[in-house]
This record gives sequence, structure tokens and C-alpha cells, in this order.
Amino acid sequence: MGAWQDLEGLEEKVDPSRAALVIVDIQNDFCHRDGFLGKLGAPLGLVQEMVPRLQKLVESARAAKALVVHVVSYHDEEYASVVVTEQKVRNGHDLSEGGRRRRDAPYCIRGTFGAELYEIEPLPGEVIVEKYRYSGFHGTNLDLVLRGHGIQTVVLTGTATNVCVESTARDVYSHDYYLMMVNDCTATTNAADHEHALRVIDTYFGHVVSSDDIMSVWDRRGDSAAVAAVAASAG
Repeated sequence: MGAWQDLEGLEEKVDPSRAALVIVDIQNDFCHRDGFLGKLGAPLGLVQEMVPRLQKLVESARAAKALVVHVVSYHDEEYASVVVTEQKVRNGHDLSEGGRRRRDAPYCIRGTFGAELYEIEPLPGEVIVEKYRYSGFHGTNLDLVLRGHGIQTVVLTGTATNVCVESTARDVYSHDYYLMMVNDCTATTNAADHEHALRVIDTYFGHVVSSDDIMSVWDRRGDSAAVAAVAASAG
């Protein structure tokens, strides 16, 4: 990786040669009506309305040759701790299963429908980072992946805005990456929590931007790359 540069303005910061699109927890248990939250009756409308916008942003990133990283949560009991269990119980999670109490809530269990990605499938070669706590950096190889690709800016998306996305956003800043939090490609179960998280991020940790802001740069780069590819094949 070359030396990091001081970057100014949207155009420089989200240049696809130095920016990564990071997608947090777009999994069935958090997004699908038949997933864990859906079966509990959680209001998933804002999350489901967000996903088509995220799909467009993913397509733009791919066309522009930006790095795409899928961060996924697993909550198998082997990853839990007494602290995780206590926090879930204290906040009213039902940890019972088959007559016993689990160490973690029964969602995003490896190999189940709930842990599968929701309507966004990684392409071959795209990075998948597994996490076991809220932040995409804690105990994972995300920092190594980003630095290995020469990334300076993280374009952050996913769910829930005020939990795993916000936790990851704070660590983006703490790891000295520029942060672009995409306001219409993040979501949670209610608008107030979403807006509060965005205000905190924009004040202390990075920039809050729209997907149109990002695609205004990436789509131009994608068009240029397509033209160059056609020219190369014709030559």
C-alpha cells in the first residue's frame, strides 16, 4: 500500500481506487419478514425500503471497481460471553430454546436461513468479514483487508443504523479512515433512532451523505471504465 494522502472533498475521498463500500448485517434475521425480527413483529418497513437503494449503490460500486465488503453477524452460542448473555436478558430477549436458556439470542446462527444475506449476494472475489459483536472491526480482519487494498475511505451502509452500523462507524474513525455514512442506505426499525445516530456520526465521526452523492462520483468512473473496456476489446 502506498503512503496515505490528505484528502479533501467528496470527489477525492470516494475515489474508487481508495474507497470501500462496507455493507453491515444485511441478513434475513434483521431484514426479512420471515426472519427473527420479522417473526417478533418488529417494524421492518424502513429497512426493506432501504435495500433497493443499497442494491443500486452496490451496482455503482462494482461498475466503478470499488472494493465491496460484506460484513455479517453470527450469534452462535460459542461466540457469546457472560456479558453478552446478561445484556440480552436485561433487555428482555427470550433466550429460551428447547427447555434451556441459550447464551445468546437465537438469531443469525451459522448455516440457517436467518444468517443468510438478504437480497444482496456477494460476487466471486468480494470480501466477506464475519463478526461476533456489534462493530465490524472488533475481533475481525476488516482493518487488515482495508489496509491491504490501500483503502482510506469507508462508505458505510447497512443495518441497524443505531447499533451495528454506528458501532462500526465509530471504529472507522478510530482506525483513521475517512467515513462516509450513507443516510439512505442505512436503516433501523424507527426513524427517530436512525436520525439520532446520523446526527452523532456527522458531528463526531465522519460525513453523512446520500447515495446520490456517492454515485455522482462512482457512476462517472464506471462509465469511463466501460468505455475503456470497449476500446480495449476493439483494439
